[in-house]
Amino acid sequence: MVGLAFAIATRMALPQSEVVVLEARPIPQGNPDPLDTRASALNLASRSILEHWGLWSSLAAQSGVIEKIHVSNQGRFGSSLITPEDIGQAPLGYVIENHTLGRALKAKSDELGIELIAPAEVTSLATQPGGTGIELARGGALSADLVIVADGNQSALRSRLGVDVDRRANGQSAVVANVSFPGDQTHLAYERFTPEGPLAMLPLPSVQPGHRRFNLVWSMASARAEHMLRAEDADFAAAVQHAFGWRLGPVAAVGKRSGWVLDRNLAREQVRQGFLVAGNAAHGIHPVAGQGLNLSLRDAATLQRVLIEAVKDQRSVGDLNTLQRYVALVRDDQAQTVAATDLLATLFNRRGVMLDLPRDAALAALDLVAPVRRRIARRGTGLDIPPVWSQDGLSA
Repeated sequence: MVGLAFAIATRMALPQSEVVVLEARPIPQGNPDPLDTRASALNLASRSILEHWGLWSSLAAQSGVIEKIHVSNQGRFGSSLITPEDIGQAPLGYVIENHTLGRALKAKSDELGIELIAPAEVTSLATQPGGTGIELARGGALSADLVIVADGNQSALRSRLGVDVDRRANGQSAVVANVSFPGDQTHLAYERFTPEGPLAMLPLPSVQPGHRRFNLVWSMASARAEHMLRAEDADFAAAVQHAFGWRLGPVAAVGKRSGWVLDRNLAREQVRQGFLVAGNAAHGIHPVAGQGLNLSLRDAATLQRVLIEAVKDQRSVGDLNTLQRYVALVRDDQAQTVAATDLLATLFNRRGVMLDLPRDAALAALDLVAPVRRRIARRGTGLDIPPVWSQDGLSA
């Protein structure tokens, strides 16, 4: 999804350019079972970007809506409710299944004339006269003015470029699954801090009357996560029930589970002459608060602005000065998002009663101290982030 987003941003900035997306895996076909889908949270800044790209109208009706967010600490007395009044508009965000967003991005890329080659394994990257060279495992080579590397947190291409990584291993992994509960969807999202790690329950569109679907993202020790991925459905459902509680009633069903290691990886360099490292390859962050894809969409839209400026100034799109301009514009947003997710991921770890009580009191006070709650809400929805991508427009 991130690769397609950067391709769309690039093509819209450079309508006369040739843009090619190389995807290592075959493109999935067909419709997944509603309980076996992966999903992503989109904030209001991301909606604005997708609107600029002409994508949101096709996505809105297929998205789960977040009208309120309930934040709690399992087994402790503190909790808070974030509402539309905290940001002055509704809703607070959206939850969209990855296959739906991916298809919309693919349709837009097709409309723009972007070529997608899949599967296509890249074996080498190299700078050469006039641009950069890419060699493919199946044979053949491509050359380009700009190569955008967006192959994930454990990026092999980032390593081939020799880009070092600031890695922090925290011994945790995420377990992701869709979960259903009886009743009608009320568009309430939950962020619950458990002794094992943060647990998010994000509302998905209903597909069956009387059943509410949620996308569960649960962080825990890696050994525990391995056990949860292999557990029988009934045992996994019981574990979810114990960690989340009974606010939604009994767990009715659980879907296919997947997981990944939550090591934080930050590239020490994001640009070189002719190369840009993007998405999780640039900043693999904790999924708490669902900021990863949102940050990547803002990065892509910012690159679009930078490339428009480069053309106006008659500079090469792969020129190091052009790409350093991009880094200057995204640096603060990336740093603040990484710091915020790092803080949330560790803030509610149990450290003993003397440290837990002040934290519990602070969470309880969030309902009473409106300015603090509003600031947190605006950050999560992306409303307090200067929209550098929208200055001077998002189209050539």
